[in-house]
Amino acid sequence: MKVTTKKYIFITYTILFTILCIVVFYPFYVNHLSLIWGLSGQDGISQHYAALTYYGEYIRNFFSNLIHGNFSLPMWDTSIGYGSDIISSLNYYAIGDPLNLVYAFANKSNAEYLYNFMIIFRAYLAGISFIIFGCYLKKISHGIIIGSLIYVFSGFFLIYGIRHPFFLNPMIYLPLLIMAVEKIYRKEKPYLFTIMIAVSAMSNFYFFYMLTIAAVIYALIRFPVYKESGFFKTIGRFAGWYILGLGISMIILLPVLIGFSNNARSTSTVNYFNIFLYQKAYYIGVIQQSIGYHPLTRATSLNYVALAYLAIIALFLKKSKERFAYKASIIVSIIIILFPIFGYVMHAFTYPTNRWNFVLALVVACTVTEVYEDLLNLTLLQKLGIAVGIIFYCLLYKLMSDGMLDIKLAIIVLILTALVLLLINIFPFLSKFNLKHFLMYGVVCFSICVSAFAHYSLKLSQVTVKYVTNGKAYKTLCEKETNILKEADIKNNKLDRIESINSNIPNWGLVDHIPNTTNYLSVTDKNVSNTLMDLGLTQYQYKFKFKKLDLRENLMNLYGVKYIITNKQSHKKIPSGYQLINENDRSKLYENKNILPFGYSYNSYITESEYQKLNAGQKEQAMLQSAVIDDNVSVSAKKTVYSDNTITKDVGTNYVFHKKKQKQKNVTIKIPKNYISAHCYLYLQDVRLTPYNTGRNHILYDGKNNSRFSVNIAGHKLTLYNPEAGSIYDTGKRSYLIDIDTSNIDRSKDATVTFTLKRPNEYTIGKISVVNINDKQQNANLNALKNAPHLTNISYDGANHFSGDITTKDNRILCIPISYNKGWKATDNGKPVKLLKVNGMLCGVSLNAGKHHIKLDYTTPGLKAGACTSLISLIILIGFILRNRKSHIYKKSNIQ
Repeated sequence: MKVTTKKYIFITYTILFTILCIVVFYPFYVNHLSLIWGLSGQDGISQHYAALTYYGEYIRNFFSNLIHGNFSLPMWDTSIGYGSDIISSLNYYAIGDPLNLVYAFANKSNAEYLYNFMIIFRAYLAGISFIIFGCYLKKISHGIIIGSLIYVFSGFFLIYGIRHPFFLNPMIYLPLLIMAVEKIYRKEKPYLFTIMIAVSAMSNFYFFYMLTIAAVIYALIRFPVYKESGFFKTIGRFAGWYILGLGISMIILLPVLIGFSNNARSTSTVNYFNIFLYQKAYYIGVIQQSIGYHPLTRATSLNYVALAYLAIIALFLKKSKERFAYKASIIVSIIIILFPIFGYVMHAFTYPTNRWNFVLALVVACTVTEVYEDLLNLTLLQKLGIAVGIIFYCLLYKLMSDGMLDIKLAIIVLILTALVLLLINIFPFLSKFNLKHFLMYGVVCFSICVSAFAHYSLKLSQVTVKYVTNGKAYKTLCEKETNILKEADIKNNKLDRIESINSNIPNWGLVDHIPNTTNYLSVTDKNVSNTLMDLGLTQYQYKFKFKKLDLRENLMNLYGVKYIITNKQSHKKIPSGYQLINENDRSKLYENKNILPFGYSYNSYITESEYQKLNAGQKEQAMLQSAVIDDNVSVSAKKTVYSDNTITKDVGTNYVFHKKKQKQKNVTIKIPKNYISAHCYLYLQDVRLTPYNTGRNHILYDGKNNSRFSVNIAGHKLTLYNPEAGSIYDTGKRSYLIDIDTSNIDRSKDATVTFTLKRPNEYTIGKISVVNINDKQQNANLNALKNAPHLTNISYDGANHFSGDITTKDNRILCIPISYNKGWKATDNGKPVKLLKVNGMLCGVSLNAGKHHIKLDYTTPGLKAGACTSLISLIILIGFILRNRKSHIYKKSNIQ
């Protein structure tokens, strides 16, 4: 293709992309909104914005340290969840993606503007990537431009790419990766393939998996064209360059895979191999969304312009061996989207979802590019097929979508597109002055604008109301908390945790490196997640999303929560150990003046298996008495038996509440008056929400992740999260320990518990009990733990190195409130010792009587091995490039 033609393509695409972005995102501009999704704490603000802002500072600090002679790399941060590895936790959102290096120039005041720009810029690069691929295949220029617009402004971008910026990366990588596959088949230089594998693997392992499958399927489809190379020889060539690319990526990929192996989110309670179909509504929705804007479950995001639908019809109504790959790709994509088992495989065997739809967007866009000239010169059969396709959609609207404005709009655009094609095919004079191409550009751009209107206009959608106001991102995330901490002159030692009671934004402490009690990250340590769920916390939503410790004073002591922040108007009962130290017009700040030392010790232990036999209230009390350690660990401290200082009284068992109508339903349970003591908890065990319309066996039901119900006791109303059975975040049967405020209860009468059921479900509760706490014994255990030998002279660099001194007169187990990870290595007086996992999620060391200098040093697991592998692989690649260049120069000199 001529250079002038390529320039024309890039310039035309850039102009059209700019105009379309102005129109598409006009609703955001006119409503003064940023492109950050998450006004109520959704992923955009709490995950993406927080992680990217954090990463920008991380890059700046790294290079600043290098300049000043400090060559250490921070690998651990106590503000990521309850403390986590930086690379494995934030690779999913930021680290490894080369485009995110630009965040080195961002700070808290301007990060959101760069965030907005980078979403648009990533989309622009996706189109550029498509153009490069189209030019490589030597397709017609107008077809390439239109295909690039269809690819970029597909539903994947409009629905999910705008919410999750890194979702746009695979749209950039995929065309180049497929182009690299073609290069290997054509026996051209294979380096692009290796580079794209390396970049994709480092950017995000989740989408790298999908990209790999897409490349393999494409290679298999294309193999018949290049079969003379031999099947096994071809596999060998691809495998070799693929492995080399993997090797280059290992500096990031290996630590991430090791971290993911202990991920709480990677498990599922459903056997998806036993589910064959979606529900009927899903299949109707697929048809509606293919050219329309109708929302659909399972992250299905089609929404292609009407021209794409007509192009696919034209493709299949014309015989052509050269177009076998296009037809096969569409058929394979349709099969994958129609059956949940394939969505399950594409989603790395976690749960069925269609986040791979960016692949289908490329297939559709490439199809339009391929048949572009056909659309300008339709055969009779193709015209009839298009007419039948339009009639089909009209009938569907009348039978199943009557009254749905978004579908009606889609059909109007479809008919308009067909009329434009008809005019172009009937009137030859439109070929003059490229009028036919301008009409095609016009109808595609019009389709995209209507699509954006359907998605973002408040007249048809409430999508934009969930986006953060321009200039308010940092304020929305954490300004309330950081302001009151600054006013109180609280020094952040990166060890003391803070609980923000009224904040609905998880990860609020990440940007300012403030340890807190929230976590909302796709890669979350299984030990932390399981431990907190076992304690019956009411603010535990999913395995990777949990907020707060329910103001349970014992847990807050055990996990090092020194401060509490509440709203000014909050009426929450603050634990007795916390005293008000500051307040402003928005918030109050409390400090625990009698907190457990950071690094307390036990003289006894119980095993994990014994601990798991206890209820949630007993587990909390057990950790005040003895350390909890794994069964197969040998320590010098004595083994003991849990001494129960609780009395559990069962109210009843096997409760089943049926709610079939949309109107909320209240169910009342009586608790005998003699069950209530001064300090007690309502304990709900084995709670499960099961939908009625799960359908027949082998049919996948779209369970709701955000399902919940309310519990009201003594005027205290609490919302409990419980993902429905079969939902993608299903946590199985859950138990909840709810603090009863006995100050509002008339102890002379039976107490009343009211359950407010909101969604139609079968609500089951295995057992309802009241757990009464012996305050005298609890306080004695807590004071004993406070007065026991503990760490002194604590030193922590805020990242990889922690140390402290302790002197004991007997054998003990030291518990340090830093999340356990195999990357931590412990030494005692300079000698390596085994690091224990204590109380389910914390670091610990076994101590003999005497003086000890304890030191913990952290290294990201797999980082050193990954770095060595990357270096060796990179040297090998450079060697291949230099050898090939030398060979090329030698051949050129011989010819001359």
